[in-house]
Formats: sequence, C-alpha cells, structure tokens
Amino acid sequence: MTKPRTYVCLPGAWMGAWSFQFVVERLRAAGHDARALPFRGVGERAAELSPELDNDVFLADTIATLEKEDLRDIVLVGHSFGSLIATLVTDRIPERIGHLVIIDGGIATDGQSIFGRIPPEIVAKRKKLMKVVNDTEVLPFAPVGSLIIDDPVLAAWTHRHLTPHPVACYTKPITLHNPAGNGRPMTYVACTRPRYPVSAGMHEKVQTMPHVRYRPIEAGHNCIISAPDLVTAELLAIPR
Repeated sequence: MTKPRTYVCLPGAWMGAWSFQFVVERLRAAGHDARALPFRGVGERAAELSPELDNDVFLADTIATLEKEDLRDIVLVGHSFGSLIATLVTDRIPERIGHLVIIDGGIATDGQSIFGRIPPEIVAKRKKLMKVVNDTEVLPFAPVGSLIIDDPVLAAWTHRHLTPHPVACYTKPITLHNPAGNGRPMTYVACTRPRYPVSAGMHEKVQTMPHVRYRPIEAGHNCIISAPDLVTAELLAIPR
C-alpha cells in the first residue's frame, strides 16, 4: 500500500470548506489525510467578515494553520480564487509544500491584482455589483445559472451556501518573491467543458510552462462539486 498523503484544499471565491466536501470524503476513503480550510469572512466563517480582510490576511491565516498543525510535504490544492492563496503560501513556506495543485485558477504574477489579470469586461461587470456588508466592500455571489453545474438540484444547493467575498482580494496587488510555484512541483487541472470565461487564455499559458503538469478534464469550473470523481482521480495521480 502506498504511503498516505496529506491534502490541504483552499476554496474558491464565495465558497467555504464545504465546497470540497465531496473530494475530501473520497480522498479520505482512499486512505489519505484530507481537509479544506475556509477563509476568514467567507463560507463557514462568514460571520467574521470585516474591512481588513484581503489576500494577505488569508495568506497569514493559512500559514498559521499549517504551522500550528505542523503539516509538511502536503499536496496544497487551490480551486479558482483559492489557487492564488495556495500560490502565495508556496511562495512563503515552500519547505512545507510537496506539490502545488491549481484547479482552473490563474497563474499569479508579482504586483498584479486579480482584476488586473482577468478580462476587463468581466471586471467592469463585477465592479457594478459591488456592495457593502458589515462595513466591508464585497462582491455578491453569482446567480445560480452561472455556476456551470448541470444538475439543477446540485446547483441550487451550491448557491444556497455561497456568501459575499471581500473586494480587496480582487483589487489589491499581490507580492510574490519567487516565480509562481517557487520551485515546487506543480499541476494545473484545467476545466474544459465548458471553459470558464474568467480563465480565458490561462489554459494556453499554462501549457507553455514546462515545469507545470497540465491535466485537462471534461468538467465545468466548479468541478470539485460537479465532478468530484474526476478531481479526486487527478489528485490521487499526483506524482510523489
């Protein structure tokens, strides 16, 4: 039997640890230690929403958890927005990361914000939706029809769990001290059926990066919910 691995999963915008539950339960059934961490002010921690929340806070919180639990040689998995925080964590504490996995997210660039990376027409649309909750500028979550989840019951269940996300996470430029991945092994899982407009061009960019394993799957952007078997198979196949 192969040695169990430790998987730590970071959720996308508007989502919490709950979004990884189908993947986590499959990884555990396969004999591995798997867990998902919600971000402060989002998902299960929505009651903690406050004006100071941004990517730096999420980064610090995640590092604190890994250090407190002394997790090492982990497979760090980031879905969508979560891939940004996973990349920042790998930039800061590479000695704890065995493999970095990005699920249909972006490749972070030093000095760039998310709004500085994604298509400008999508940025303009999202800025019009911004509102204030608990004295905090937030982006409201998308309507159920935009979740790219074919099963209407599953889509409705997902939508009921979504919570607003701090705008600062999108507008504040990030700081990377090293190239994305910081020399650690990387895998990019690309959702190709259909492709997510926010990730336009990212799949092609990743395929030009020789240090990244590119793994396309026939599923929509929220594959961790709609296609957990496909995602789990990819995670279990990560090289040691």
